[in-house]
Amino acid sequence: MGCVMSCPLCASAHQVEFSAEMIIHFSGLNNVDKPGVCLFPKLLVCLECGFSRFTIPETKLALLTPDTSKVESFAQVRSVPFDNTLQFPLAQKCQEGV
Repeated sequence: MGCVMSCPLCASAHQVEFSAEMIIHFSGLNNVDKPGVCLFPKLLVCLECGFSRFTIPETKLALLTPDTSKVESFAQVRSVPFDNTLQFPLAQKCQEGV
């Protein structure tokens, strides 16, 4: 029997895992010619608030790391603490019933 983790945003246990595909692009005009990094992660989505999370495999993470000093970033933090004071627009819309 697996362990059920609760959502770090709303504490709900109503989460579902989906297969996903995505491309991560480097931001900024100086990176417009760089190819994106293609991922096929498992995406864990809270069906109560919409909070989602996934893990990038080390092999793909290595493709993102070399040029990050040239990427325009909103924050220079490696991780974000999970607490209910964080603002997530999708989560707010779900909570408002939009």
